[in-house]
Amino acid sequence: MPRFRAVVDRDRCVGVAMCVLAAPGAFAVNDEGQSEFQPGSWDRRDLIEAADSCPSSAITVFADDEKVS
Repeated sequence: MPRFRAVVDRDRCVGVAMCVLAAPGAFAVNDEGQSEFQPGSWDRRDLIEAADSCPSSAITVFADDEKVS
């Protein structure tokens, strides 16, 4: 079973935090006001929903090392 993770592009993130609402626990807002992925066992659908909800398209989702969104 693949392990899912997300990468937030700090150059694109504008701190709207829609990802935090879409996937609670998987993302948090850091001290700079940008979203950060929180490592853990996250559902693929939640991470993809978070990526899709990002207005600046700053989130990429991976299954192991393969890009899925």
